[in-house]
Amino acid sequence: MRRSILVVSLSLGLFAVLAAACGGGDGSSGSSGTTPPPNTPVTVLDPVCGVEATVSKTPTYAEDVAPILMKNCATCHTNGGIAPFPLLDFEQTSPLAALIAERTTAREMPPFNPNNCGDCNKFQDARWLTSEEIATISAWAEAGGPAGDLSKAPTPPPPPTGLADANLTIDMGVSYTPDGSKVDDYRCFIVDPGITSDKFLTAYEVLPGDPRVVHHVIAFALDTAAAEAEAEALDAAEAGPGYTCFGGPGVGASRFVVGWAPGGGPTRFPAGTGLRLEGGRKMVVQVHYNLASGAFPDQTRIAAVVQDSVDKEATISRVAAQGINLPPQQPMTTVTNDEPVPAQAGTVTMWGVAPHMHGTGKIMHVEAEHDGQKQCLLDVGNWDFHWQSFSMYETPPKVQGGDTIRITCGYDTTGRDTVTKQGEGTEDEMCIAFFYVTR
Repeated sequence: MRRSILVVSLSLGLFAVLAAACGGGDGSSGSSGTTPPPNTPVTVLDPVCGVEATVSKTPTYAEDVAPILMKNCATCHTNGGIAPFPLLDFEQTSPLAALIAERTTAREMPPFNPNNCGDCNKFQDARWLTSEEIATISAWAEAGGPAGDLSKAPTPPPPPTGLADANLTIDMGVSYTPDGSKVDDYRCFIVDPGITSDKFLTAYEVLPGDPRVVHHVIAFALDTAAAEAEAEALDAAEAGPGYTCFGGPGVGASRFVVGWAPGGGPTRFPAGTGLRLEGGRKMVVQVHYNLASGAFPDQTRIAAVVQDSVDKEATISRVAAQGINLPPQQPMTTVTNDEPVPAQAGTVTMWGVAPHMHGTGKIMHVEAEHDGQKQCLLDVGNWDFHWQSFSMYETPPKVQGGDTIRITCGYDTTGRDTVTKQGEGTEDEMCIAFFYVTR
């Protein structure tokens, strides 16, 4: 089972594509400062896990750094990808050594919001460097980015193999050229998946029409005729294909069921589980286009696996803090809320989690309490608005009916001059943790 890259069904996106998959940046040159003597120990503090790692020998690109980049970065930092530059060989990587070290040491890259340090769960296929890997990159940059024996460097990873058992295609149905005057263009398209009876979505693969512009993709199931009518009204009110949609699809009775971020391959939900798709109902596919590389026509598709039945129907549940009212000019201000697990719920398995805040969000912590014992469900210490995803646990935690779940979100409002309130708009805020669950 893969980590699902179900991108949260609200505001997501790349403010600028500088933070693309493992380095991001401004084209800065390689290492800076005085090159230390060979084998000078380099110690780096992991700002999220709070531990230090020391590298005692001088790393080389070929034997030490390239394996890290090929595993964690090359799927986005590839030719024609969403990232602003490729990182596929020494010549491409060496000039950016200092920049890559800076971004990885700050844990801005690779993009992954939940802490994967191990003290509050670990997640499948996490884009997460170990503290030792971060220190290795830093030591390599400090040493001037030595090449080493390039014949020993790993080759770039092959393209994803695809979803061979797909039996449904969800297609935008039209080519759309995003608005090149914008940095980011969020567009919603109404699609008919063509299913006449209820099905269960168990796997999917998003196939971006043009990877240079497609940054995130989300599909929402519309569960009522009223929701379909609302979406169609929004579509009719705007010229051209689709309609503008920053957060969710802008309609009621909608559920996010598919999502994708750059570098994500096929996603399979836990065996025996799936999300219901209502027969005869339409869907909304939201595409976030980032135009840093230009505006190119796109017709994104989603290959999916659907089944007539599953052992356990999964649902997306949420825990949230409401009534957000954040004072301006505060380096840290928090909101919190306690929500009970319904007494009749029995045992609930929490397979995955997706945190959601907006631009001022910095931290999130979610914990469950059972008979006075606390269980950490999620910890985010370095929130990045642009890289929201649904992440599957390595060991799914369980909660019981009657337990209490507490969510706390922290925000930095030093850049705001007015009160920040709750809402789906760009300048609004939210505090939500979505969970993929079964009973």
